[in-house]
Amino acid sequence: AQIGAPTGGPKDTTAPKLVKAAPGLNAVNFFGNKLIFTFDEFIDLQDLQNNLLITPLQKTSAIVSSNLKTLTVKFKDTLLPNTTYYVNFGDAVKDINEGNVLKGFSYVFSTGSSIDSMELKGKVLMAETGKTDSTISVMLYRNSPDTAVASRKPDYLVRLKGDGSFAFKYLPADNFRIYALKDGDGNKFYNAKTELFAFSNQIYNTATTNTPIVL
Repeated sequence: AQIGAPTGGPKDTTAPKLVKAAPGLNAVNFFGNKLIFTFDEFIDLQDLQNNLLITPLQKTSAIVSSNLKTLTVKFKDTLLPNTTYYVNFGDAVKDINEGNVLKGFSYVFSTGSSIDSMELKGKVLMAETGKTDSTISVMLYRNSPDTAVASRKPDYLVRLKGDGSFAFKYLPADNFRIYALKDGDGNKFYNAKTELFAFSNQIYNTATTNTPIVL
């Protein structure tokens, strides 16, 4: 017989799986300030700044932390009434041993009695080259003057995909102005002439806009 160390079994290639969410998935009438997610294995968080996106945007960023198998989101701002919130972790959640990523993990809840279900989709192309730039963000301002983009954060924000497309989900039925911005300083609004910027003169109503928006 030959002495040797145990192999430890096959390599883990499976991403963490969500076991429980508190409150539960698609929760309504939520009045708390904390979300807790429990997974089937120990987790870690990576690059939250570029992965995590909570909309509608808040003035003060939520505190996000992980401990063993638990992920916690604690809101610092008071949540808006009768509002659907979309928490998109992107590729931030991974297992702690092999680094398997839970891609596109997201969660939706509402402070009202129902989950909003409207969407706006489209594409952003660079005017000079016709190519795409995935570092550009697309922003929505709800019932705001066209100058709001130069003075405050948007109500909703998404990042472009690699093909230049974007999709806003879980929006209320309402009117929005839309802008695209290459946000040089990370403050989420247009405040420098050097920042690439695009907009549409049209006001889009989520209940009646059925065709993709091109900027």
